[in-house]
Amino acid sequence: MKKNAFTFLETLVVIAIFSLIFPLVLSILFIILQQQLRVFSLSEVKRQGDAIVNYLTTTISNNAHTLYDIDRNEVCGANNVSYPVFGVPVFFRDRYNSEFSLIYNGPDLLIEYDIPSVPAPTFVFAKGQLNNSRVRLSSFSIDCQRLLPFSAPLVSINFTICYNISGTSCASTEPQKVVSLDYRSNIKLRSFPTE
Repeated sequence: MKKNAFTFLETLVVIAIFSLIFPLVLSILFIILQQQLRVFSLSEVKRQGDAIVNYLTTTISNNAHTLYDIDRNEVCGANNVSYPVFGVPVFFRDRYNSEFSLIYNGPDLLIEYDIPSVPAPTFVFAKGQLNNSRVRLSSFSIDCQRLLPFSAPLVSINFTICYNISGTSCASTEPQKVVSLDYRSNIKLRSFPTE
């Protein structure tokens, strides 16, 4: 009678083949997982960056007529003024003189307003932090330009947004893990003073 069993030599050959293929399969899976993590990071950065730009564009164009600094001096003039705003609020006013502010307190961007004490329209947009903890903003600035005294100001917002790798920074010893995007948006204010 003939036995259907593996010989010792056949078993050794199968083990040798598996020992060659198994590390190769694991390294391919590891590379695929790294690429998936990078795609997730990039999509999160893009989603957050697009949401911030859309929110600021809608909010500023619908509710502001000009830009003021902390001393309530108008920033928009005939020359292009770049206003670095780290930790210092930039104020916007609507046609009823109600104010809302934009505060970059790196790495977070906040939009705030007080409820007016006099009867005036209240803002209908949400206030608070615009980005979540998974992303960080850097290099945030606002430029404002008014070509003519009676023309609408053009507000430019610039920032870089990156994926928060370590919990406190976007930097990594492995450059392929760093994911960041630059954003620039120009907002022409719809309403403006006619003085």
